[in-house]
Amino acid sequence: MTRDRVSPRGSVVMMCGLPASGKTTTAERLHGSTGGVLIRSCDVYEELGISLPDWVRRTAGFTRDVTAYEQVRDAAYTRMLSLVKEHLTAGSRLVIVDAVHGESGKRTAVFDVCAAHEADPLLLWCRCEDRTEIARRLGMRRGRESEPECEASDWSVFEHLARLWGAPFHERSQSSAVPILSYDTWLGRLRWLCRARRPVSQLIENALRQGVLDRL
Repeated sequence: MTRDRVSPRGSVVMMCGLPASGKTTTAERLHGSTGGVLIRSCDVYEELGISLPDWVRRTAGFTRDVTAYEQVRDAAYTRMLSLVKEHLTAGSRLVIVDAVHGESGKRTAVFDVCAAHEADPLLLWCRCEDRTEIARRLGMRRGRESEPECEASDWSVFEHLARLWGAPFHERSQSSAVPILSYDTWLGRLRWLCRARRPVSQLIENALRQGVLDRL
């Protein structure tokens, strides 16, 4: 696969999905196939000294002091936005942002950065509708929480973010519809809810269809 078929204006692929939906594995597969820059929320948490297991304990599973956690979480999203700006300003032609992006406001913030830098946004929604499989994936992370990509191992993290969740069925950046690709990582199904331009859609589909995503 060639690596020069993304938009000459720059493209931002925004990952979206609840914990254990397969976002990070998918983002890494996409990055490995297409190149560009990969920004992972788990790395930003580590950079900012945010320990998710510590917050699970401090909030008693997100049942108290949740506002304090949301403040540090917002700081992490702010940092990710600054990194997107830095890379687009530096001329990166593809930036992949791996985070939950479950609230409309957090998605809009990314779209606004894209508009300001004349970059094309694309939303890649990772999904797993099987709660038994979600529990299995979370369970595989236990004991490995020191690894950034495994820090969300507690079911309470999933439940907390699910309460904030707003499904991205229709998204707009300024006056244009944002391309949305739904990816069921358990069943291996891709479905465009709003299709991207053909070169970009083909690039993403080819990257994700290089073998069915291994069960996480």
